[in-house]
Amino acid sequence: MWPGGSPTAVNGAAGLTIVALIIAALYVGRDLLIPLALAGILSFILAPLLRRLTDWRVPHGLAVALVITGVVAALGSGITLAGREVAQLVEDLPRYESTLRDKARFMHSLFGTPGIWQRAADTLRSVEQELRDPETEAKPLKIEVAQNSDWPITVLLDFTRSMLPSLTTAGLALLFTIFILLQYGDLRDRAVRLMGTREIGRSTQALNEAGSDLAQFFLLQASLNASFGLVVGIALWVIGIPSSGLWGAIAAIMRFVPYVGSLLAAVFPVALAAMVDPGWWRLVETAAVFVIGEPVAGQIVEPLLFGSHTRLSPIAVLMGAAFWTLIWGPVGLILAVPLTLAGVVMGQHLPRLEFLHILLGNEPVLAPPERLYRQLLAGEASDAARDLDQTLQNSAFVKYLDEVAVPALRIASADRRRSVLAADQLADLKQTLDDYVSHVRELLDFRREQRHIAARGAAPEAPQQSQTASALVIAGRGVLDQAAAELAADAVHFRFGIPVQCPALGGLTGINAVADAGRDGGRSEFVVLVSVGEVTPTQLDLLLSRIRRVFTKSTILLGDWGGQPIPPGLGEPDIVRAETVGSLVDAIGSLATERAANQPSRLELV
Repeated sequence: MWPGGSPTAVNGAAGLTIVALIIAALYVGRDLLIPLALAGILSFILAPLLRRLTDWRVPHGLAVALVITGVVAALGSGITLAGREVAQLVEDLPRYESTLRDKARFMHSLFGTPGIWQRAADTLRSVEQELRDPETEAKPLKIEVAQNSDWPITVLLDFTRSMLPSLTTAGLALLFTIFILLQYGDLRDRAVRLMGTREIGRSTQALNEAGSDLAQFFLLQASLNASFGLVVGIALWVIGIPSSGLWGAIAAIMRFVPYVGSLLAAVFPVALAAMVDPGWWRLVETAAVFVIGEPVAGQIVEPLLFGSHTRLSPIAVLMGAAFWTLIWGPVGLILAVPLTLAGVVMGQHLPRLEFLHILLGNEPVLAPPERLYRQLLAGEASDAARDLDQTLQNSAFVKYLDEVAVPALRIASADRRRSVLAADQLADLKQTLDDYVSHVRELLDFRREQRHIAARGAAPEAPQQSQTASALVIAGRGVLDQAAAELAADAVHFRFGIPVQCPALGGLTGINAVADAGRDGGRSEFVVLVSVGEVTPTQLDLLLSRIRRVFTKSTILLGDWGGQPIPPGLGEPDIVRAETVGSLVDAIGSLATERAANQPSRLELV
């Protein structure tokens, strides 16, 4: 006995404690972990370029220096250009004060409050006062920035002081990146050793796929974001917004932030549009650039471009963004997608992290039979029928029955035998199965009609002969066997077009159905007994014996798809056994073809 509780409860409590400690460590150590995470992601992205240089026989140390120099040069150039644009914009702002005053008066007359426009005008007045009054206390901020493209030392120092935490994080991230790239092979070996030497193959594959997926994700995301920023910049230039290139670059960068990045990027251009235009139309046009552009990029272009490359479900992106933002703030929001993606890739290959792949991945976590069974239990018959409709576009109906429907019914039968399904669940399942079979029948009727239309259009319609051949499909026992029998009957009718009957059970087993069919004359040429595991071998033997006595002139076929061991001598030697629905349909087809050859007037296969 476990002191204080069961093993399951103790293991659960231990797991929750470990998770809480990990979250606490992520929060407390964020000052170190954030630059380390940035360096790790940047290393994954730069590793392919580094390998390319080393393949060209560039020494490893020199290759790292070239890569880092390129990154720093690109960042420095971008910051310099952005600084010049900001300086020019600050110089031009006082010219728009009168426009803001007019808009503030309009908003005041419309809503009775000065609102944001009055506050903006006050801000501009304050800036203008500082720029024009040489005696002001803020003299170091005198617009020497606008008169000279070189920043004053005081402004640079103030900017550096305010940006010191960010610069520290960036500096640490750069140092970590250099170290990781220099020791890339050794660090991979250590990571594989930590994951376990017994799983070297899986660990190496996980690291390779994580790096490949991250690099591909950032390449696609950067391409899309750059295109989005270019379109935004051009559109704002056409509209007449100052510093349109700056806002396009900011829009491209902010799209890396999930959900809110584009909205934040739109704030300044929209506000600037309100400043520069005496009217309102330019503001509307600027807002429309983002209101229309972001949904087009996010809902149309991005799914087409990414497909399933990111391996993340939409809920995973949302959960990752919320978690990492809560732990690491704005930087966590930017890193949310790559960090979550890395966890999902690792979980795909490492059993201890499999829960990450299951919870956050975009791949189906249930096999098709399990998904169908879950849909039937949840009463989602129409959803199951839609899945079937999609399957039939690339696969045959009998294949769907063999690979999806019958295995799902077998799972349900196993649950019933283990008393997993309560009486009310069985009643609900029966209703859902009836609806599901009805949907399937409607879908097959529609496809049969389409097939006939196509056949009539391809060739002249031939005179039809009488179709006197027929089949009778009988369920072994219970609602699950009944559903399997009806689906099998639909498969035979859909394939050959011959009349097929599938009577209701009318009792515990199919004996009453056999008796009722026998009173009608027992004229069916094919009699099929179907079970997915609901009947015992003894009951099955009894049913086959009764069928043979009643249908003396019929061909008897057995479709026992329950997966239970059946004694070899069960039934009679002249009974045709069908291991699958496909083999059952093929057996009926071959027998019907043979009889049609001997008696052409009896049967015409469709």
